[in-house]
Amino acid sequence: MLRQHNRLPVVPGLLVAALFAAACGQDNLSPDRTPGTPDMKVTGGGCPTEKFTGGGRIDPPSNHDALDETSGGQPAAPDPPPLLTGKVTFGFNVFLERDPGGSGNCIVSKGEIEVNDHPLQLAWHVSIHNGVNAFDGQSVFATTFTDALGGVCVVVGVPFPPGTTARVNPQGGLDQVQFEACDNDPGGPQNSRTDSMRWRSARFGDTGLTFLTGGNVVFHGS
Repeated sequence: MLRQHNRLPVVPGLLVAALFAAACGQDNLSPDRTPGTPDMKVTGGGCPTEKFTGGGRIDPPSNHDALDETSGGQPAAPDPPPLLTGKVTFGFNVFLERDPGGSGNCIVSKGEIEVNDHPLQLAWHVSIHNGVNAFDGQSVFATTFTDALGGVCVVVGVPFPPGTTARVNPQGGLDQVQFEACDNDPGGPQNSRTDSMRWRSARFGDTGLTFLTGGNVVFHGS
């Protein structure tokens, strides 16, 4: 597990801790994906039963996962940045299903995402229930794919923009965001530093896809 860090007073830390604890389960299922190919169109029932959980820390721009960053059609991070830099912690769980509206696209049926930028003292919260974002009532579309390292990635909030809506603390207000997490070592141990995470914010920038300093991302399979 990660060392405990001082929490920002505005961050719902118990939720982050609970989401991070969910990542401790064993992720021993190997998916069948074509490298770099998004799973936006669902076939064969793959999307409806997929679940991803995790939590940890990244320290952008250190440990940049440049090889995987453009997998699945994702754009490269800005160069030179503006990047969200320094200590960033996160916790999440997302459950995927086929869009009941009949589009065939992959949506998040339920999920919670917490991302905390410690230098900026900002916390983002995405909350999804019954297939829609709690803050704007819109569907949240997702995609999964195999990255260049053979890991399984999920991207929440596609396309970006508009992404999906997050609440921002402490100053309040909303932000359009996208979250990406990659399980690069299915079945691997905690704190292997092989998994990666990316956070894109319309208001504050882009961490770039970054290897975890500590923690874990878990793909639970179909």
